[in-house]
Amino acid sequence: MSMFGLVAASCTTTNSRFVTADEVSDYLIKQNPEALHQALGEPRTVENIGGNRSVWTYHSDMIQNKKATQGKCEMIITFEGEKAINVDVSATEYSPFAAPLATCNQMLDSL
Repeated sequence: MSMFGLVAASCTTTNSRFVTADEVSDYLIKQNPEALHQALGEPRTVENIGGNRSVWTYHSDMIQNKKATQGKCEMIITFEGEKAINVDVSATEYSPFAAPLATCNQMLDSL
């Protein structure tokens, strides 16, 4: 097997729970604040935007023991009361060998 074949084979065998930002958004919008807080810990920021609405921001720089080669993931979740009403996910992987959304998947492992 050629070197290219080995690299291609190793890349195709990587499984990710979430492959697109939309998949992450669709999953997180079904979660309540308590479940997210329990799984992800304290948000990086919480902003009350009026009434019973709040915006929680989680960022991959909150990952303990994060490697320099890991990418970044930011999840911004807007809650109205106990219901998520909007989720924005931004992700970038720094390694060409990383699975899609590998850093976001790592953050969401416990959910």
